[in-house]
Amino acid sequence: MDKKLISVAMCTYNGGKYLKEQLNSIINQTYKNIEIIICDDGSSDNTIEIIKEYSKKYSFIKFFQNEKNLGFVKNFEKSISLCSGDYIALADQDDIWKEKKLELFINEIKENLLIYSDAIIMDGDGTISNKELIRPKGNLVKGKCNKAFLFTNCVSGNTLMFKKELLENILPIPETITYHDIWIAFVASTYGTITFTEEAMTYYRRYSEQITSTREKNYKSLRDRFNTKKASNIKSAKDAINNLTIFKKISILDNETKLIIDISLKHLKNFSNSYFSNNLYRVLKKYKDEVFEIKKDKKRIKYVRRLSYGLKMHKLTFFAI
Repeated sequence: MDKKLISVAMCTYNGGKYLKEQLNSIINQTYKNIEIIICDDGSSDNTIEIIKEYSKKYSFIKFFQNEKNLGFVKNFEKSISLCSGDYIALADQDDIWKEKKLELFINEIKENLLIYSDAIIMDGDGTISNKELIRPKGNLVKGKCNKAFLFTNCVSGNTLMFKKELLENILPIPETITYHDIWIAFVASTYGTITFTEEAMTYYRRYSEQITSTREKNYKSLRDRFNTKKASNIKSAKDAINNLTIFKKISILDNETKLIIDISLKHLKNFSNSYFSNNLYRVLKKYKDEVFEIKKDKKRIKYVRRLSYGLKMHKLTFFAI
């Protein structure tokens, strides 16, 4: 029996520095029946030269240049839409894949719509750490588990592969969704089931500026700290509203998920003016093991309380932090 075709959807934008490493890691996969679909979003460095060089050498690499910049979410939508494989895997331009990634995925996906793994963090110089992107601080989830993606995500786009039958439900990717990967994970775990491999199959490149921006808290003053936290809270609320509003439109949602979304939206839309939502607290506490399955057990009740507060309560408790 012929092996099923796996399409690799890659998006590029000024990624020339690391692109060859990533392309080589995909080309050298032990699973050989692949095509690579690359959509470039207007690179001004040597990215296009590299892609043209590789596409001339390898007939299974297909290159498309965007006439205008689409942004990474819509660029992934375009790349995915051009895939013809039975399975579609997503690839960032600067990671490195383990050579058996696709072989393991196609063997392990079975009846599931989507499969993914954790990722091993490496720095800009390619030094590989012993740390994973999600674990051990968080959990990976599997099954029919869409509630876990209402407020958080463990399925990174550069680690996933899904069956082509999912395309009719994920495309077009909604304009206001925060990230394409949480949308794909939510849809896949709503219409079917998802799974993961215990072994992390992607080396995820994290730059020093990313680490600085997410870990260091260089506040200039107490007021600066307050304003920064306020802006972060407001952005998180807006992102949640956008995602939940889109999720709600999926017709096959069960009544429990609809209830959580409705109560959450009512609270979040008044986030700046509200104090504490008893209704939201009760429903999140009831379903905490599903909604916060990605969070470790001891952190789940903490997130229930955090989401149940509004910005005014954050103001009142700020000086006690």
